[in-house]
Amino acid sequence: MRLLLIVPDGVAVRNYLYSEFINELQAKGVEVMLYQQISNAALEEIKKVHPKLSEIKSIPYFIEKPVARLLRESLAYARLLYNSKKLKNPTIMGFWNRNQKSLKQKLLYRLAEVLGTVFSWNYKLILKMEKLYDREISQDAILKKMDEDFRQFNPDSILNLHQRSPLCAPIVLAAKKRNIPISTVIFSWDNVPKARLISRYNTYLVWSEIMKDELSQLYPEINKESIQIVGTPQFEFYFDEKFLKSKEDFFTEFGLDLNKKTVCFSGNDLSSPYEANYFEDICEAISKIEEKERPQVLFRRCPVDKSNRFDSVLQKYDEFVFSVDPDWRNEDELVGSFATIYPAYQDIALLVNTVKHCDVVINLGSTMVFDFAIFNKPCLYLNYNPVVNSVFKVEMSYEFQHFKSMQGLNPVGWINSKEQIVDSIKEALLKPDEVVKDKQLWFQKVVHHPLDQASNRIATQLTQSL
Repeated sequence: MRLLLIVPDGVAVRNYLYSEFINELQAKGVEVMLYQQISNAALEEIKKVHPKLSEIKSIPYFIEKPVARLLRESLAYARLLYNSKKLKNPTIMGFWNRNQKSLKQKLLYRLAEVLGTVFSWNYKLILKMEKLYDREISQDAILKKMDEDFRQFNPDSILNLHQRSPLCAPIVLAAKKRNIPISTVIFSWDNVPKARLISRYNTYLVWSEIMKDELSQLYPEINKESIQIVGTPQFEFYFDEKFLKSKEDFFTEFGLDLNKKTVCFSGNDLSSPYEANYFEDICEAISKIEEKERPQVLFRRCPVDKSNRFDSVLQKYDEFVFSVDPDWRNEDELVGSFATIYPAYQDIALLVNTVKHCDVVINLGSTMVFDFAIFNKPCLYLNYNPVVNSVFKVEMSYEFQHFKSMQGLNPVGWINSKEQIVDSIKEALLKPDEVVKDKQLWFQKVVHHPLDQASNRIATQLTQSL
């Protein structure tokens, strides 16, 4: 069997190309090929991990024509409106981008809102417009180039590793033209309601029963039997001893104190505007704890956040705050985008040991809660507005659809005000199991277990489907 993996950007590199996923496929006799649009440096990193990849080819350069772009954005807006009504959750509309800079972009998105509103009046009209979008893409010259590439690859099956890239649409159409079965993973726990599932596939690989239900509910045209619950490989690294270092070695490398408890602050990307304010609040609060009891802070920024917004806090509290930056590299001028950035293989060890050797993590609604749950460690979610009269409201964050899975559970601790920071940290360090009693129950709802078998499940599903 020949399997072609579609890698439209650097997002999927860690979870699928650094994990055991390719090894599992090759062990089942699958010849794995890459059709990619990532940097040469990223490819070299991947080849070191998987030297037996048989063929690697670049995806042809593609830019949607204006009509296709307008249709895609209009359909995204229409589905956001539809999803928000279907799920009775108005926060879903927060995923619509209103931060365009150029006049041309502003006009495009305002027109998309008008058309999307009309499309949303009738679900059959949404489906009709999606077919029109496919028709527009099918007339693009890129289809001929992709058809030639597929003739050379001659794959038995195709798997797309990130479902939201516009690049996926012509790939799916080219595959269907040759009757090649094509699957996709739904990349992250919050992706389904965001209305960025651009194309339709033969098979959808999802994290959990929750994600399957959402996909069926929001895309009723998708056959339920084509949605397979497999989990995600992103948590497998924690079970692989080759990434683990002793606490002494890891702390010595980054100057941390072996005798102190360690609080990890994990940052979000620039779409979360007050991360530095939260970080300063935490450091200021911890600085007031008596020195012999004071925990140290390990700061891990979001991989795409290359800003200097944390610098002043890091300098001010450098006695007990240590930055362990993710090793994600950018080979493009477009800094700050997941499309052009990729992780170095060694970043896996940085993340694994950060989680393994810290005692508690604090963040604003991050999936790092699950990373820490693997080692049965607590997470504290920030739940207050650090800036008076701020545009961003924290209350909205925890109304997002993916947090509905928490209902009825006590899986995280909550920091509801700046004044609660010290007490919340102390309680999490002294009584971690009491603070977050249901973290494992929530984890099991959101991600299919056992965690270390995800690659095997995905490989088995792909080989059995043929």
